[in-house]
Amino acid sequence: MAERLTTKIRRYCETNGIEIPIGFGRNSASRYAIVELSNPPKLIARTWFKQADVTYYLENLADSTPRRILDFRELDELSFDGQRLERLGKFAV
Repeated sequence: MAERLTTKIRRYCETNGIEIPIGFGRNSASRYAIVELSNPPKLIARTWFKQADVTYYLENLADSTPRRILDFRELDELSFDGQRLERLGKFAV
């Protein structure tokens, strides 16, 4: 049986010292997650199923905190150029 995305995301965060918010895990996780690169890094509690929804979220942010966008199904890191998401490369869980 395939590993649940919630479990995969939680393991990645715990391994990399990323804070997991209390609200994470209340609903089933989707494939796209965002980590704010603050000190310490923090996972955004919400995850997304479609790239269009991730793009909408990023377009409507009020601050410029650096972020990592991660696709936990394909294990790809993505970047946002202001209009669309582009694949940067693989990451390990």
